[in-house]
Amino acid sequence: MPVPPGGNVNTWLYLTATNRSGLGIEAFVAYDGQGAPHFRVFDWARTDQWQTDIPFTSLGNYLTSMSAHGYPYPVLPVWNSTWLIGTNRYRIRRCFTITCAGGWDLIYQYDYDSTDAQQKTGWIGSWGPIVETFQPLYIHTSKMGALGRAVNQCEQLGALGQLGDACSLKLVYPYR
Repeated sequence: MPVPPGGNVNTWLYLTATNRSGLGIEAFVAYDGQGAPHFRVFDWARTDQWQTDIPFTSLGNYLTSMSAHGYPYPVLPVWNSTWLIGTNRYRIRRCFTITCAGGWDLIYQYDYDSTDAQQKTGWIGSWGPIVETFQPLYIHTSKMGALGRAVNQCEQLGALGQLGDACSLKLVYPYR
C-alpha cells in the first residue's frame, strides 16, 4: 500500500479482502485520489454497513515492510475471521498485527445471527484479496496488492470447499 497511490488515481481505489463468509466483512485500504489512505471496514451483516475508518497517519505502530521479488513494500498485516459461536450465531473479528510485540490488536468485532446457508451463499471466495476499481483506466500507479495471504478453514464451513484436512492451513506467498 503505497502512499500516495501514484499515477492517475483520481477517485476511489480499494485494496480489499474478505474471509469467504457470506455475511463477513470487507476490510481494505481505501484511496481517494492522491490523498492519504484510510483503513476501512464494510460489514455485510449489518444495516449500517460502513463501520471503521482509520487514517493511515494513526496506524504507525501497525505498518511494517515486507519483501517481494527483492523489493521492500510497506504493508499493514491484518487478520480477518468469522467464527460460529453458537447455534446460528456468528462473530466477525478484524485485527491488526503489533509488529513490536508480534501479537494482534482487535480493531473491530460484531456478533450477529445467521443461518449456515446464509454464510455459504452469494459471492463466497471471489473477493479476496483484490484491487477494487472505480474509474475506467488506471495508469502509472505505484505497485500495490497483497503479500503473504493465508486461508484457514475448518470443516464446519463444509460447502465452501475444503482446502485439505479439517482446519488446514494453506499459505500462498507472495500474492500480487
